[in-house]
Amino acid sequence: MKKIFSLSLLFSVTAMLFTGCVSEEDDLFSTSAAERLMQSKKVYTERLGGTTWLMEFYPVNTDEAPKGNGYLILNQFKKDGSVVQAMQNDLSDGKYLTDTSLWEVISDQGTVLSFNSYNKCIHTFSDPGLYQTGQGYEGDYEFVILSLEEGAKYGMLKGKKRSTYNRLTRLPDDTDFKAYLQDVNDFTSTMFSQDAPNEPLISFGGQRYVITGSESCIMDFYPEGGDEISQTESHAFLVSQHDGNYYLRFRELIKPDSVSEDNAIQELVYDPVTDRFIDETNPDNWVASRYTVTEFLKQQLEGNHIYRVNRNAPAGELSEKMQQALNAAHEGIRAVNKNYGINQISLRYDAENGFCWFFKYQTGNAAKNIEFLYSGAIEGDKASFTYLKPATSNAEAIINRVDGIRSLLQQTLSQQFVVTPNVTSFNYNKVKFTSVSDPDLWFIVNY
Repeated sequence: MKKIFSLSLLFSVTAMLFTGCVSEEDDLFSTSAAERLMQSKKVYTERLGGTTWLMEFYPVNTDEAPKGNGYLILNQFKKDGSVVQAMQNDLSDGKYLTDTSLWEVISDQGTVLSFNSYNKCIHTFSDPGLYQTGQGYEGDYEFVILSLEEGAKYGMLKGKKRSTYNRLTRLPDDTDFKAYLQDVNDFTSTMFSQDAPNEPLISFGGQRYVITGSESCIMDFYPEGGDEISQTESHAFLVSQHDGNYYLRFRELIKPDSVSEDNAIQELVYDPVTDRFIDETNPDNWVASRYTVTEFLKQQLEGNHIYRVNRNAPAGELSEKMQQALNAAHEGIRAVNKNYGINQISLRYDAENGFCWFFKYQTGNAAKNIEFLYSGAIEGDKASFTYLKPATSNAEAIINRVDGIRSLLQQTLSQQFVVTPNVTSFNYNKVKFTSVSDPDLWFIVNY
């Protein structure tokens, strides 16, 4: 009896203690899940209504164009439930496209931003017949709201079907959508041009990788000194503009296997002073030109590449003084023979003769070069040329007979020049030569 009584007493005490603990547990939530969803719908609707945002939209999580590319979509959410969207990309044939439709914050697997009536911008990416029949670009038009704090500069959305992360960036409400997209597209095509003859680099904490492709906004790179075929990685990125700066942001945090987590990169800001994109949290992370302009110029000339100056160049490629010098040479040689003329002068280099400035003239159906030899050097940020002599007897006859040719060769071109990129060190397709002694004398050489 004593054992049974003792066990009964023990169970009774344990039950009392357990009951006491349960009754003292606080409720984790003061409202139900349904009530919390309703509240978040109301909050996010209020935060979006009457505001303007840039969406960095990625249809899918691959790094193959065009579905793996990122696309900028501007959004002006109005309080009446309508939204004005705009974009300018390959899906709009490179033209500015805008449309108005409806938006709503709904409850569906969380709090969801839904573009719930057809819009030519966002819904184009979900059109199954547009790209690959039955699939299209596979893009979402409903997004789980992951973050959108009151007064926040950024928000984050996640595609409900494709699970791509799409950042929202707050823009001024008076943003001119067409001007904004044109500005960003112009900047992007300038910095990452298909015509650029030089390669940029990306640095992860000082470990350098050569960028071989970026004009489609999918960056291909491999370790400097490594193998381009087997070691190339590809990562999608977008360029945006806000707060007076241009930003390059990859779809996700990226780093090669050999790079530490501390040197991973997602977003870089463009610094116009150094002409490079820099990680604001780690200055050893950057994207910049691989070579200085004079390093690249010297490499190309020593590799037998020819640079050209066009007499009939577009505005902004010749100073008034250089234009006058070229015109005088052209008219002078035409006075000797009306079939002759100078529409272009060219610079080349070879180990035997050194630098050579030359031009072509037409005689009958044949074009002939008239070459003149120079000594010179390309060092630091400067290139210097000193006239030596004509390369041929024909060239000697021309320079002796034509004052404009003599002045062009022995004065205009025979001096020291500061060499700079025409626009940016990301593209040496055009390089500017400016006279050290006379800043009003300058010209653009074309790759």
